Amino acid sequence: MADTVPTRIPRDKDDDYTDAMMAARRGFVAERTGASLDHVGQSHIDPGQLPGNIENAIGAAQVPIGLAGPLMLDGDHVGPDEEIFVPLATTEGTLVASYNRGMRLLRECGGARVTIIERYMQRAPVFHFDSARDVRDFGLWLGAHFDGVKQAAEATTSVGKLSHI
Repeated sequence: MADTVPTRIPRDKDDDYTDAMMAARRGFVAERTGASLDHVGQSHIDPGQLPGNIENAIGAAQVPIGLAGPLMLDGDHVGPDEEIFVPLATTEGTLVASYNRGMRLLRECGGARVTIIERYMQRAPVFHFDSARDVRDFGLWLGAHFDGVKQAAEATTSVGKLSHI
């Protein structure tokens, strides 16, 4: 077994994000498993928009989308009189209904005041605090100790890079 060359997923080093390459990979799966991926190939996603978002793309999956709301928020980009409806893609029964109940309770207590501090990809970990001041103090501590946190985080992976907290 050690002498065998592993089978490689079809790739195109010049342009791997094309309909033809997605079809080639679907054919690769079908050839090895007998599974038909016709539905996965019926997508309106432009493969040219996928670099940096997915590797070895074969298509897309359809997920039912429900609508929850209205949500009552008062924030930087939304006023308290604006109704916000939230689309939720899921196959988890009662999830949309649960969100609807939560949004109704939020409305009945006067809504929520919100703000956006920054926009970044977040992976983990999650920290819980007793107060907003504790969050602020922790954020200040992280800023002062960023280099050490970065070194510790990057020691856990060969590919991940901490660029921002």
